[in-house]
Amino acid sequence: MELAITGADGFVGRAVVRELAARGIGDVLLTDRAFAAPPVFEALAGELADPAVFARVVAADAVLHLAAMPGAAAAADPAGSRAVNLNLPLSLIEGMAGRRLVLASSIAVFGGRLSGPVDDATVPTPDSVYGTHKRMVELAFADAVRRGAVGGMTLRLPGIVARPRGAGGFGSAFLSDLFHAARGGEAYRVPVAPDATSWLLSARAVARMLVDALLSDATEAAAVTLPALHVRIGALVEALGRIGDTSGFTHAEDARLRAVFGSYPPLATPRAEALGFRADADLEALIAAAVDD
Repeated sequence: MELAITGADGFVGRAVVRELAARGIGDVLLTDRAFAAPPVFEALAGELADPAVFARVVAADAVLHLAAMPGAAAAADPAGSRAVNLNLPLSLIEGMAGRRLVLASSIAVFGGRLSGPVDDATVPTPDSVYGTHKRMVELAFADAVRRGAVGGMTLRLPGIVARPRGAGGFGSAFLSDLFHAARGGEAYRVPVAPDATSWLLSARAVARMLVDALLSDATEAAAVTLPALHVRIGALVEALGRIGDTSGFTHAEDARLRAVFGSYPPLATPRAEALGFRADADLEALIAAAVDD
């Protein structure tokens, strides 16, 4: 069975490639605009919108679609987001013609102002270009499953750490920058207060879940919210101080960032857990995985 991974040279994509290699899976096609290092599997560099690249991807038996325009970039370029975050996934849904497709969605579908605990019954109310396009794809995928036009599932990803320093286009980049500053013993102004809360996963944990979904036979019409740790930023800084130096950290709250990335309530994900998906065991395990990767 041939697997295809789009966005394979991105942060999450590289973690997925490591997971596939660790499992000894060999028949894999990687696609991205370019590759920073020689790929360990067959690779095709180019735009997914290129008909030749697209045709090669949808010829695979199962596809994991990670390629996306991140949230802050989508807000600055709604037309670009529509092309990348909406039109391309819609084309993949139809192009797979009944075969398996796993789509990376986002907790951005819930919007940035959640008033209470979130669970599988919480109704998405996106309030951003990125979240709206992701939600539209979720609905289209569910309809395609209903029609028998595709199999697989759509998975909602939370914050993934630790992305490269100053990850372009991600408003949540500070959540990863904390790790780099702690490891380097740098002074760092945390843009939210210690009591701010986020949902976080290590790249290793999310890669494990994405590969499990790709190899599974299960099909879920409704999007699946992945389990994540509900992390208080003060606790994260304290834990990072045990593997680095956070003595130079201060807090200066940015109300906009607090509203969007630092006000997440408790999360319950029984559907995901019934499918076998598991978050990092605890904050220490998340940090260890993020630092190793």
